[in-house]
Amino acid sequence: MRQIITLFLLATLFISCKKDIKTGNNYSFYHWSTNYHPTENTDQLIKDGGTYKEYVRFFDLVVDRKANSVFPIATIQFDEEVQIMAQEIIPVVYIRNEVFLHKDAGKNNLNKLAKNTAEKIKRIQNKHLTGKAAVKQIQMDCDWTDRTKTNFFNFLKFLKKEMPGYVISSTLRLHQVKFKERTGVPPVDRVVLMAYNVGDLGDVEEVNSIISNEVTALYLKQLEDYPLPYDVALPLFEWGVLYREGKLQGLIRDLTPSLLESAFAKAGKENSYKATSDSYINGIFIYKGDDLRVETVNKEKLQELSSLIKKASGSDSNYETIFYHINSPLTLKFSSDELSSFAQ
Repeated sequence: MRQIITLFLLATLFISCKKDIKTGNNYSFYHWSTNYHPTENTDQLIKDGGTYKEYVRFFDLVVDRKANSVFPIATIQFDEEVQIMAQEIIPVVYIRNEVFLHKDAGKNNLNKLAKNTAEKIKRIQNKHLTGKAAVKQIQMDCDWTDRTKTNFFNFLKFLKKEMPGYVISSTLRLHQVKFKERTGVPPVDRVVLMAYNVGDLGDVEEVNSIISNEVTALYLKQLEDYPLPYDVALPLFEWGVLYREGKLQGLIRDLTPSLLESAFAKAGKENSYKATSDSYINGIFIYKGDDLRVETVNKEKLQELSSLIKKASGSDSNYETIFYHINSPLTLKFSSDELSSFAQ
């Protein structure tokens, strides 16, 4: 009897210790880099998140102009001997709207596209993830429009037939929540609300296109009543938005303070800069006189956004929180406790 009591106490202590390791709300991450190369930092982020899930972009689907056909590009590259901290990988395929406006977007061709997409996902899964991480869910990322929704939804139906046994999910934008009667509800098992990129990138007067809680609040009133189970993606990244004579030229990612200082000087507004010389930064040509707006996400704004979504979801909600993205240097500015407080 004494041995039984001792074992019971040890088991209780072990369970208590495990709980102490991870308290608060769990969360996951998107991986959006073409190279899957885990680091000590990314492994720790997954461990701290507690879900041991990672949403990994496998490839993009675009229209190749020369061939005038739909092709996959930017396929994920895994290190041969990669050690994967995540226990579950969710493959994500980013699909440009042009795919569903193409001449080959008839039902027969969409069926073929779904088959090819499923086969490519399975090839990557079998080659790189077998015995390393489970794959239970497949996610399609497409900001469908009134013109593309029918073709996109048909593609999703075909994909579901090609991948029986998998959960099929799609991304969801804020306007597709507020105007769901017009935009439609995708034929999937669940959706992920992308709660960022709400501003107008093309507007040189925009303050922050990544996060604007004033704008977001206008779109959340019907979130609790959305007819599909949903998860929520929150922003954890920053970039520079480049303009030339008031027109958008591109996005400069991974813009370090040293790179910023090498080509730009402070100008006007708090997050605005002016190019001081011609240069080439991270794949973007900079010309003297170009305007740059540096957009980021701070803790106060992210906490406010998180609270808005929690309130709009209702007290019975049970969504997963996914941060975009794990390779962002911005992850170093947030503690695991802070990220946990933003999660549901």
